[in-house]
Amino acid sequence: MNKSLLTMGFIAILGFLTSPDILGFDQSHNAFDKILKQYVVVNGPQSAVRYGEIKKNPAQLNSYITELEAVTADEFSGWSEPQQIAFLINAYNALTIQLILTKYPDLKSIKDLGGFFTGPWKVKFFTLFGEKHHLDYIEHELLRVNYTEPRIHFALVCASIGCPPLITEAYTGDRLDEQLNRSMISFLRDPERNRYDKADKTLYLSSIFKWFSEDFTKVNSSVEAFVAPWITDDKTEQDLITGKKVDLEYLDYDWSLNRSN
Repeated sequence: MNKSLLTMGFIAILGFLTSPDILGFDQSHNAFDKILKQYVVVNGPQSAVRYGEIKKNPAQLNSYITELEAVTADEFSGWSEPQQIAFLINAYNALTIQLILTKYPDLKSIKDLGGFFTGPWKVKFFTLFGEKHHLDYIEHELLRVNYTEPRIHFALVCASIGCPPLITEAYTGDRLDEQLNRSMISFLRDPERNRYDKADKTLYLSSIFKWFSEDFTKVNSSVEAFVAPWITDDKTEQDLITGKKVDLEYLDYDWSLNRSN
């Protein structure tokens, strides 16, 4: 047989074997990783999104979401727990961006979306595991129910300034623990959203800790005990916070859009 034909045949077989349909879902989330690196602007412990630029070129985002929607429930169930959590976090963040773009730039907050009786988190605008769903399905019916992992609240980004920052990389199963820890520490060490004031012995926390207190107390005796090791390096202060020997106040949540342009 002609060598060139053999070579062409080998290339065709190799292309078939390495196609997405054969390999399955890309657990590196490379497509979303590229989007985050290109359109997320980091400013210290906070970040903003170039929504205008994504809206001008939505093909990358739409293509990634198409990949997410193609995953079946059976395929998902075969993954490791870290892979599942990473998938759901990335899906939530990517879909939130897509939802913002439906009205951008004519909105000041994600709360401007949705109907009179239905908030933005109840709008069914995407398909997951073969059914139409809303963002609350991912957060409250999957992540919070199926996994004992309170650190998700430092990774899910609801397009608001009060949220934890959107990091410039996709979450992945093989790095999930390190990424969640990094996101948690960054959020807790941001004095605009969380801080311990040793002068008046008051712990100021994001309202996230009030809304989801039950998630944090599943793994610690109290919200204070959960944040103590991360919000300060001072062992004396950690003991005071853990022992609830400080006042606790929750800060107002800033729902303004985390926009860069």
